[in-house]
Amino acid sequence: MFLNTIKNFLLKNKVSKLLSNSPANQTEGLIKSVGVIFDGNLTLDIENVIHQLIKHGIEENQIKVLIFKNNINKNEVYNHEVFTYKEINLSGEITNPKAELFLKTKFDLLINYHEFDKMPLVYSSYLSNANFKVGFTSKDKIVNQFMINTSLENYQLFLDELFKYLKILNKI
Repeated sequence: MFLNTIKNFLLKNKVSKLLSNSPANQTEGLIKSVGVIFDGNLTLDIENVIHQLIKHGIEENQIKVLIFKNNINKNEVYNHEVFTYKEINLSGEITNPKAELFLKTKFDLLINYHEFDKMPLVYSSYLSNANFKVGFTSKDKIVNQFMINTSLENYQLFLDELFKYLKILNKI
């Protein structure tokens, strides 16, 4: 627990430095591939979010999910890539090869489905190789290019609003 607090503090400093020197990403082209960085500590089922993405016209094989959990239960089975504090070293490198692969994958859209105060999630959002990043409204508006003001539990409203604006922006 104490080590996680130190990692959170170090990641917060690293993210602050990286974001202050970060250029704006290009947001050209249509949305075909979607990455989702999800807070696995939420009570919401990620499969509901994926189902809604498919309903809005995203092909299932074009959706990839990375989940962050504080701790992994050894008896639990995950359908998606999962990483924890244990897989982040003190210099801020993510040592999970599957999480690294996710972050290097080029996505047309990255959905940051988490609160902004969880530094491993914010850091992985920053590292992601996505053209267009969206998330929830937060105090710090640097990681996401587009934010929707709704609660995390109301995934239906979040995705409906997201796709409404993606149509307006000619992204779908």
